[in-house]
Amino acid sequence: MEKNHKLALIVAFYLSKFNKKALLNLNFSNFTEAFRVIGEILNVKQNTIKNMRDEFDPLYPNGRQGWYQRELRPSRLAVLEQYDELSEEALNEIVKEIISPANTKINENIEQYVSIINSGDNDDISLQRSYTYTTRGITGKKAEDLFIEYFNKGLINGFSGDLIDRRQDGCGYDFETKDEPKFIFEVKGLLGEAGGINLTDKEWRVAKELKDKYILVLISNIENDPNINIYSNPYNTFIPSKVIARSISINWIIDSKQLF
Repeated sequence: MEKNHKLALIVAFYLSKFNKKALLNLNFSNFTEAFRVIGEILNVKQNTIKNMRDEFDPLYPNGRQGWYQRELRPSRLAVLEQYDELSEEALNEIVKEIISPANTKINENIEQYVSIINSGDNDDISLQRSYTYTTRGITGKKAEDLFIEYFNKGLINGFSGDLIDRRQDGCGYDFETKDEPKFIFEVKGLLGEAGGINLTDKEWRVAKELKDKYILVLISNIENDPNINIYSNPYNTFIPSKVIARSISINWIIDSKQLF
């Protein structure tokens, strides 16, 4: 994947996740204008940028269905995994750098932004694997929706009561019970009947801390006949493999001139 298309993916992700707020903070009056201007700056067809945005749309409540029929490709997943935890303010700064006239400092930053999307270079290569990793993409969203439905019907090991949605709180799990004794739930989904899953370092640390109160819910075969597997205390149940990945983090620095 060419560098300009990697940059376009980051911008498209921002437009999808933050929708009208993204347009406002980039000083665009509508998406048509945004696609045209960004396309000209990055030398990417405006319809390509629109399609990129549409690929992320099923993940966010922006009023568009997007390309809900298929899983995200590796390059899209790389963007999602690296940028989804950033605030709107931080991601806005990144996007403004991407679509601004370049200078030395911005060029250095941009090299970091695209370096983590190298997995996208394999988008068109058929990789034969004996396992399938779950994603935080469409499958994950469907699994979460099914979990809520099943929980409300009492189909999650008899758990009942009110659920608190913690998916946007970055606390290392998706849901928790409102009433005592509190249990928390991390939900993963698989498109097929079998496969491996990915847990972030934070999810794994919280699982270690909460032990039997941490419930891993795996919903497989999501498109056909969903099957629920429930694992209490996954930290002591499984022996995962550690994978080290580069990541984008944003720090806000106040220089000494402002402090003294």
